[in-house]
Amino acid sequence: MIHTAKSPRLDFLFNHGHTTPPPLPLIFDSKGNFCWEINNYLTQYSGGPNSYGARPSPKTVFSRAETLNVFQGYLESNKLTIFDATDETLYDFVRHKQKFENPNSTTLKRIVRYILLLLEHTQQENKFAKLLTTDPGAHEFQINATEDYYNFQRRKVRFLTHPCIENLKDTPIKPISFIRNNELNAWHDAIHEYTSNQYIIDRWYALSTLLEFTGCRIEEAINIPASSIIHAFKNNDLVRNIPVLKGKYKGCLRQILIPRPELQELYKFVSLTHSLHPHSLLHDRIFVSEDSGLPMSRTTFNSYYRVVANSSKHKDLLQEVSYHNFRHRYFTILVAKNISKLSKKSKVNILDVAMAIVRKDSHHASKDTLSTYIHLTQDPEIQEILKAESNASATLTAIENLLKTDDGRSSEEKLAGIMVLINAKSP
Repeated sequence: MIHTAKSPRLDFLFNHGHTTPPPLPLIFDSKGNFCWEINNYLTQYSGGPNSYGARPSPKTVFSRAETLNVFQGYLESNKLTIFDATDETLYDFVRHKQKFENPNSTTLKRIVRYILLLLEHTQQENKFAKLLTTDPGAHEFQINATEDYYNFQRRKVRFLTHPCIENLKDTPIKPISFIRNNELNAWHDAIHEYTSNQYIIDRWYALSTLLEFTGCRIEEAINIPASSIIHAFKNNDLVRNIPVLKGKYKGCLRQILIPRPELQELYKFVSLTHSLHPHSLLHDRIFVSEDSGLPMSRTTFNSYYRVVANSSKHKDLLQEVSYHNFRHRYFTILVAKNISKLSKKSKVNILDVAMAIVRKDSHHASKDTLSTYIHLTQDPEIQEILKAESNASATLTAIENLLKTDDGRSSEEKLAGIMVLINAKSP
C-alpha cells in the first residue's frame, strides 16, 4: 500500500536533529580570496550537503578548519600556494611551530597528519598535479607521505605520516589521578576565598557534588536537567536523563543513584534557583547566571575553576586538579566497590565482571579505558573510603534492628544504644 504525502517537510533529514542548520566554516586568505582547495576538502571531510552536522560534529569540523587555517597562513606568509608545498615546506613548517609556539609533540604530529590529508585530497581533485603520493616508488612528486594504520574499537583506521614528524616522540601521558580528600577540601575552601556571594558558593558546591557522585564530564554535568534532580528527590529515585556527550555512546542517557544527603543539597539549590529566576524552569538547566538566570555556557566553566583555584591559598595544591579528576575519583571508587563486592562471592573473572558492571554504568567504550582505574583501587585512600562506607552500612543496619526489636527497653534506652553505635569506631 502506498500513501502519498502531498506537502512533506523533509528539512529534518538534512539538519540531523539541529533546530537550525549548523554553521559552516569557510577559509579566506588575508586579501579576502576564497581558499578553494582547503574549503573543498572541508566540505568533503564534513560530510557534504546531505550529511553535514551528523558526523563529524560541526564542532569537530571547526577544529579541523582552525588547524588548516594555520597552515594556510604559513603558506601565505611565505608567498606559497598549496600547490607549491614540498617535503621541505613541511620540514620548515614543523621547525616554525617548534620555534614560535612550542606545541607538544603529540599535537604537532596530529597537525601535520591533518595537513597531509588535505594535500592528499587536493591531489585527488587535481590529477594533473604532482603534489603528494604514498607510493614509495614514485619520485616525481613534491611530497612523499607514508600510509599507516592504527586499531580503534576493533577496526583499522588509516592515517598518513611524513618523515618530518617521525622522530618526534609522543608527549608522555600523565598517569590518571583522582581528586584526593585533602584536595577536595581545598577545592571547597577555595570558593570561600574567591567570593562571599552565597549563591555562587552554593552553585560551586552543587557542581562539585554532581561531578563527584555522577562521574560526568563537565559538559555532561551542566546539561543534566534540573527536573531530573527534582524528580529523583521527590520520588527517592535515580537521577535520570544524564547525557553522554562524547565517545562511542554519545547520545545515550545514564541514570545514577546519588546518596540522599547529597541529593537533598542539589534539590535545595535547584529550588533556590527556581525561586530567584522562575523563567529558568523553561530551559531546565541547573547552573545559571546569578544575574540573568540564563544557562551558563561550557566556555564559562572552562576557565572558571582555574580562576577560583588561583585565588586560593591552596593554589599550589590545586594546580593539577581539574573537573576531570572528579570523574576519575568516581570511577576508581566504583571499580573498587565492584571488585570488593565480587571478591566475597567468587574468585573467577572478578576483574572482567567488575569491568562489565562499571561499563554499563559509565558507557565507557572499552574495557581497556576503564582498566586504567584498576591500579588505583588499592590506593590507601580508596580502601579507607570503602571501609568507611561498609562500616556506615553495618551501623545503619544495627540501628534499624535496634529500633525494630521489641525487648521492653524504653525510648531513652534505645536512643542511648543508638548513640553508642554512632560513636563507635566500628559496628
